[in-house]
Amino acid sequence: MNKKTTPATQGGRSKSEQKRHNIIDAASELFLTHGFEGTSMDHVAEQAGVSKQTVYSHFGNKEELFTTIIEFKCQSHALTDELFNPDRPAQQVLSELAKDFSDLITSDEAIRLQRVCASGADQRSKVSVLFIEAGPKKLKAKMMRYLEQQTELTIPNSRFAAQQFFSMIRGELCFRKELGIDTRDIAAELPDYLASCVALFINAHRR
Repeated sequence: MNKKTTPATQGGRSKSEQKRHNIIDAASELFLTHGFEGTSMDHVAEQAGVSKQTVYSHFGNKEELFTTIIEFKCQSHALTDELFNPDRPAQQVLSELAKDFSDLITSDEAIRLQRVCASGADQRSKVSVLFIEAGPKKLKAKMMRYLEQQTELTIPNSRFAAQQFFSMIRGELCFRKELGIDTRDIAAELPDYLASCVALFINAHRR
């Protein structure tokens, strides 16, 4: 069944912008349900209620559509350039980053996407590489630039520091969710855990 197209004027979007959002929404669900290899541009067009030509006019190929979705998900969780303003206090930036990144990687969509990538790891699929390039690699680069430009902390190796920070934030909650294990006993502790990660990182690198 085709997804109904949202009116062009919704949210002040132009007709073209609304179609683009419809395509992204439809493709997101299809990728998560059928995987990268199991989703075609024809399927996306049908699900979004647009023509195949319209899909290609917005996205040149399936790989571009997939990476756009990853970038869009990061933006929807406020992981944007504005967050990494080097003039903002490190405590504020890292606290917001910890929460936004944790919210992203523990969301149902992210967990399902991780499984899509894992399921295609032994196939001739670029899906895992596309995911890394569009999501984790770009976010890590933003974090590295911030660490190199801010003036409150001493960071000998920005690449190591960024990786260490994100690894701490992933923590047990994300690991359990990826394995489908109940997280209710630790979910309530998440704010305190994230705060402790930020404090540990800042104390380790304070000038």
